[in-house]
Amino acid sequence: MTTTLSVGAGIAKAAEGLFARQRPDGSWEGFLPSSAVSTGSVIIALRVADPDASRELVAAGASWLRSHQLADGGWGDTPEAPASLNATAIAVAALRLTDAAASEEAVAAGLARIEGFGGWDAVADRRRCTLKAVCEQYLALAGLYPAERVGRMPFELALASSWLRRKLSFTVPGLMSWGVMQSRTQRFGPLRRAVNRLAEPRALDYLADLHDHEGPDGAVEESALMASVVCLGLASAGAAPGIVADYLRYLRGTVRPDGAWPVDRDIEFSVSMYLTHGLVDAGFGDDPRLRRTGEWIRASQRSRPFAPTGCPAGGWGWSLPSGWPDTDDTSCAVASLAALGAGADDSSLRRGTAWLLTMQNSDGSWGCFARNAKVSMDAPCSVMTSHAVLALHAAAGPPPAHGLGDDFAAPLARAVRWFGKAQRADGSYPCIWFRDSTAGTARVLDALGRLGLGGTPTATRALTWLLGHQRSDGGWGDGGSQPSSAEETAWAVLGLVSAGHADHPATGAGVRWLLDHQRADGLWDATRLGVYFLGLTYWCDHIADGYALQALGRYRAATKE
Repeated sequence: MTTTLSVGAGIAKAAEGLFARQRPDGSWEGFLPSSAVSTGSVIIALRVADPDASRELVAAGASWLRSHQLADGGWGDTPEAPASLNATAIAVAALRLTDAAASEEAVAAGLARIEGFGGWDAVADRRRCTLKAVCEQYLALAGLYPAERVGRMPFELALASSWLRRKLSFTVPGLMSWGVMQSRTQRFGPLRRAVNRLAEPRALDYLADLHDHEGPDGAVEESALMASVVCLGLASAGAAPGIVADYLRYLRGTVRPDGAWPVDRDIEFSVSMYLTHGLVDAGFGDDPRLRRTGEWIRASQRSRPFAPTGCPAGGWGWSLPSGWPDTDDTSCAVASLAALGAGADDSSLRRGTAWLLTMQNSDGSWGCFARNAKVSMDAPCSVMTSHAVLALHAAAGPPPAHGLGDDFAAPLARAVRWFGKAQRADGSYPCIWFRDSTAGTARVLDALGRLGLGGTPTATRALTWLLGHQRSDGGWGDGGSQPSSAEETAWAVLGLVSAGHADHPATGAGVRWLLDHQRADGLWDATRLGVYFLGLTYWCDHIADGYALQALGRYRAATKE
């Protein structure tokens, strides 16, 4: 049995490590690993858009790619990951296009690895190559892939209503810029040329509006990957030179000392919320160092509606200044403000809860960016819905603390009904933004438990699944063959505690796993379980730290040992 002393010591050690890493404004860095996908995409864009001024950056990026090629000839989504078709195709194209002479052996080995994945047929198959459009285009630019096989962008979407474009939210900037590129660089028949003539000004207006909203630093979604995709399209088309110049400045400004780029510059807001909640749950809610964090949260709230996704003002995004407002970060911000003592008269809290209520889907769920979308990243998500439920519950507070509960009763009831409908027959939940089933199942159980519904049939089935998928070492992995991780173990412990099972042996074993795997600096190793988009995976250091600390704090409070 885990003792209070060991839990208390683990909490103290984690808090010490986290406060030592806190930035002066109250936030924390959300570090992401360097990425072959991003690095390859960026050096291709730099080579096309401004080769002379970018020569050293391109050479350094190519050198990083060569030095991080795996023994089997491929590249992984992150340096330590096994080879993926997405990363291998983009890295091969980048090396062939930017530094062919020095990369002959690396390209040959990479092409052999692509053959091992299934060759060009695999690249053309979206089920096997989730970044199909990007991989095809880059390989064709490098002269490695038949140009006639490159898919045409559905450029006519520029002529559709903004309502329809919102349903594809995250991918629209790339689609618009590459639509302009194809319109100006490829041959089409009379009908397609007519459509392109009508679509192009609409697409350029969309990109200009997005650029104005995201700020002068040149970012697209605070992502070097997305900025490079849009930059390549516009530069190849000879369009919007001012926007291209800003994107080039952003790409040059975000390169790392190792010569590479991550998929996102930083997910500072996301991890700051996880850590804030963890520190509050661990008993540090009145610590003056978190007052700065509360001020930073309020200053980071979006003051304008965001047209690309149709969301109102009042949301938060994963990084600053240009992370798009989304359900997860808005939920975590609302929950953090409530945990720090914000009440019903707090304007940031009210605007955040209003954002969540506006963005709830008709079926009671929440997606990430857009409302009532069924496509890809914006489809209903178990984790997004759970976090929105947890946020609204936290904002309502124990009656009559905030007096907001009546406003949330009907939306919460709809979400609970959705949980019942979305659950798989075995009791688990899939998740769009994290791997496999533990994340979704544990977060739903946490939400139901917080609502006092830990004994309902839906919660019982989720509990049974979690108990049945605990690993022999006491931790939880993905629910399949992957080993235990700090993130998934913490989520499972949180779900068990909220559902009233803090004294269950499985909960104690999970807590023991977290304590046994705590590093000397008080923190935990991260696991590659995040899904950026379209199957591209990543890890982030402080996701594990924030949730592990939440789990230890909530366990200690529930057991009162």
